[in-house]
Amino acid sequence: MNDNLVCLGVITSPHGIKGAVKVKTFTEKPENISLYGELVSGDESYKIDSVSVIGDSLVMATISGVNSRNEAELLRNKKLYTERKKLPKLNDKNEFYQSDLINMEVRLESNELYGYIESIHNFGSGDVLEISVIGTKKNIMLSFTKEIFPNINVKERYIALNVPEFID
Repeated sequence: MNDNLVCLGVITSPHGIKGAVKVKTFTEKPENISLYGELVSGDESYKIDSVSVIGDSLVMATISGVNSRNEAELLRNKKLYTERKKLPKLNDKNEFYQSDLINMEVRLESNELYGYIESIHNFGSGDVLEISVIGTKKNIMLSFTKEIFPNINVKERYIALNVPEFID
């Protein structure tokens, strides 16, 4: 994955018959996905012409050159990226982009390495971190809350884990 790219959203499905698509956004405000010019997915680039917010992190969008449901269907599950330099500068050391967390070390309170963040999911009730645990070679999923992850050190690329009681 290119460290200079940040995922702003993923096309989830077509919407209607004229080529519109639903996009799950990862921007602070869903409508902001259209502010960064052309978005890329692999070798392709896409220009969002219009957006309408239809949910907390969901928009209906029209994309230049996509004029039918069949064309929109071909875009299903495409992740849309922009260059990091096009995004607003982060002012606070506690601010980060979700993509900054991928492959970050997960450390216990004792500073012992526990695993690495594989991915971030959101099934509707908040962000969930998928962690590859080094001792077991298994992946676990934990809610991304301040109680479970009390400290994120973006500069040194680790996140502290306060192990919940239900984990052995």
